Amino acid sequence: MDKDYFQEDSDIIAAIEGGEDSQKTSKPEGEKSESEHRDHFISTDSWVIPYANLMTILMIFFMILYAYAILYGGGARYEKAMASIQKGVATGSEQLKKIETLEKEANAGTQMEDFIKEKNLSEYAKVETNAQRIKISLSNPILFDSGSAELKSAATPALKEIAQLILTMENPIIVEGHTDDVPISSAKYRSNFELSAARAFSVINYFINIEKISPERFSTFGYGEYRPVVSNDTEENRAKNRRIEINIIRKT
Repeated sequence: MDKDYFQEDSDIIAAIEGGEDSQKTSKPEGEKSESEHRDHFISTDSWVIPYANLMTILMIFFMILYAYAILYGGGARYEKAMASIQKGVATGSEQLKKIETLEKEANAGTQMEDFIKEKNLSEYAKVETNAQRIKISLSNPILFDSGSAELKSAATPALKEIAQLILTMENPIIVEGHTDDVPISSAKYRSNFELSAARAFSVINYFINIEKISPERFSTFGYGEYRPVVSNDTEENRAKNRRIEINIIRKT
């Protein structure tokens, strides 16, 4: 083969390569390549995926909160569950201390609820939890005889259980006495005001003298018949109004 033949092949190869290069660079002016499009997407829209993941996590979290609210009705058990969740994500000792206080208060409410259920006292006792207080209501039949402010022996188990809860925390306690609207006039009590106050004092005296809880934690009120929970139109309703309310005032 002569020298001109190889020269001709070299010219053909060069022409082919030149054509490919012209194709690569012949795209319209301003149009981006596929790799450039990909790099642009990564640089400008890279927040979309983590943002979507965050929204999904938040949605699941709030669905869990909603399920707890439906299941526990927003009471002490709901607060206890929420405190456990908050405790897991708490940062800083001060925040953790507040959550532990919240958990302790909510735990007191759940323990009292369990005691009432275990002893079949739902007819005479109940627990209400809100942002200000944990209120334990005990109706008259398990604490006092009619017209009396002397604690019955049957009242001791319930009051002892409440005392054990109070001793686990440092919250102030308000004890309220309530009566129905049937007038009372005796040598010992001239009105329902005096009777309701005397009953509240009997409960406080038990906590102080028997359970050895510090007296400075207690306050008392006697409301007589003037703060009924239901109308005094039947004997059953009047029995509900004759009650003692022990309020654990919340620090959180």
